[in-house]
Amino acid sequence: MTPHDMQLYFPIVMVIAIIALRWRRMMRPQRLRVATLPIGPVLVAAGIAAFLALRPAPSVGHVAELVAVALVGGAVGWIRARLSKVEFDSTSGMMTLRGTPYGVLMLVGLFALRSGLRIAAIQHPDWGIDVSHATDFLLFFAFGLVTGYAAELYLAVGRARRQAA
Repeated sequence: MTPHDMQLYFPIVMVIAIIALRWRRMMRPQRLRVATLPIGPVLVAAGIAAFLALRPAPSVGHVAELVAVALVGGAVGWIRARLSKVEFDSTSGMMTLRGTPYGVLMLVGLFALRSGLRIAAIQHPDWGIDVSHATDFLLFFAFGLVTGYAAELYLAVGRARRQAA
């Protein structure tokens, strides 16, 4: 294996190892603080704004593509949140969030897809994948993912409270 191959495949091996080590912890119930749900989308939006402030203004077509990518990310985040279990303990008033194996497998699948596209772009420069546009797409996909996840968790909290009442 050449150093170039190691540079391509090492991140994949590391993420798989980290997920394998944290699998059991992801399945245990963890306290869910509803007030902190907006923090993720706000931080990602601030990061995107800071990143885009350093670049020239995108064209109208590129903005439309970014909105579409953010909507796809939102749908994926929504599905990811639906694959988690939110429970409300009425005696203590505490919300808990627990991952499911399907949710973890979805994360692994998303990472595998991203890594596969990255490797394909590196090994096939003739495909003409623009790295700066790919970065924009990944950032907006992440914003949609985090926002969709937080929105569905917020709605799941309401459903869990109504079921407990």
